[in-house]
Amino acid sequence: MGGGKDRFERLLAVLRKRRMDAYLCVRLTNIRYLTGFTGSEAALLVAPADAVLFTDGRYDVQARREVRGARVIVTARKWDEIARRLRNLRARRVGFESRYLAVDSFRTLSRKGRDRFLPAGDLVEPIRMRKDPEELLEMEGAAAAATAALLAVLASGVTGKAERAVAADLDREMMLRGAEEVSFRPIVADGARSAMPHAAPTGIPIGEKGPLIVDFGARKNGYCSDETVTIFPSKPPRPFGKVYDAVRRAQEAGLKALRPGIPCREVDARVRESLDRSGYLKYFVHSTGHGVGLDIHERPALSPRSKDRLEEGMVVTVEPGVYLPGAGGVRLEDTSKVTASGCERITFLPKTLSPLL
Repeated sequence: MGGGKDRFERLLAVLRKRRMDAYLCVRLTNIRYLTGFTGSEAALLVAPADAVLFTDGRYDVQARREVRGARVIVTARKWDEIARRLRNLRARRVGFESRYLAVDSFRTLSRKGRDRFLPAGDLVEPIRMRKDPEELLEMEGAAAAATAALLAVLASGVTGKAERAVAADLDREMMLRGAEEVSFRPIVADGARSAMPHAAPTGIPIGEKGPLIVDFGARKNGYCSDETVTIFPSKPPRPFGKVYDAVRRAQEAGLKALRPGIPCREVDARVRESLDRSGYLKYFVHSTGHGVGLDIHERPALSPRSKDRLEEGMVVTVEPGVYLPGAGGVRLEDTSKVTASGCERITFLPKTLSPLL
């Protein structure tokens, strides 16, 4: 999955607008998006004449099978070969992924003409924000595998099991249901530890009161899913029934705001307004959401600082949370695709206090 002539054409249009003669791509998910290559070592040089993927001997057969839209050069001296290619192109303005190219690699590449290299951030990620139907299908499949996995883990019972053991069970169940791997290490955080948004699972047993936050996702053909549930094995203790309702209303406000043309910061604002009315805004310590695709976190960002605007085909999370230090937290997250008239959820589990256990 990945690659396509239209993707290269869109990138070349950006290069023309920026008056660049070539563009060096080193972010592996960008390379996969453009060419389909899934290896862990490569650089892609894109120019109007052609595109060339450089990799080493470990990926000789794999690259020639996977890569579409680019020639493949297998070499142990990648940066020297790229420099030679640029000289042959007589490229005077070469953009490069300044966020991802290592300083030592840049020094090797530019030692005979640093002035022609232009830090360009990431020119591919904006192209990736709008997903095509094939990408959406992969993400829906990943979400289905992840949902089925969590339901299987919960059905076997989690009370009394270590957080780390539940996370390992979830990993395994996702793979058994068709995921190639997990999108990220699952977060399984019980009780007071659920007040830490990125708590790593521990050997502490899961108790009977909650809240239990489970943040999880699967990857299928490179594409990720992302979902969070908060579970109470019994009736929520005070004040978590009220907190849960506040987070649920805030998430609903964010989901209702998703539609083409709306600034991403406006979606974030709707969530914050809802939490402010409930009195919990000061306990919301992260942004409302993020894009999902080949990377678990990508543009667009749903944050107060975002300059992006939603478009049909984008896929984003809406994940408000309230975290009460020393007591616990509640986070609810769904991944949704932006449609012509609004949005459709890709993730499946209900975000209500109806018990999942």
